[in-house]
Amino acid sequence: MPRQPTISYNTGLGADGKPKAITVDYYLATTQNVMQFYCFDEPAEQGDEGKWELIDHLDRTRLLGAGNKATAKTWAKRLGLKSWTYVRV
Repeated sequence: MPRQPTISYNTGLGADGKPKAITVDYYLATTQNVMQFYCFDEPAEQGDEGKWELIDHLDRTRLLGAGNKATAKTWAKRLGLKSWTYVRV
């Protein structure tokens, strides 16, 4: 099964003027001692709470990865999450 894509809203530019390659993924997870991960198809539009479910394992074929913390934080707010943490892979 192919991996979900990694999305970044703020990739930045490298020294050559081209967008920097995304080298890590950030996944949204709960803040409990035993983490669960927020699984959603697409981040919600601004102002709409998105639909998500919790899954027990870091399954990169199901989870949408953010290319940076700023993107993950934007998604968490759009999903209406009150508390979350980032898992960097």
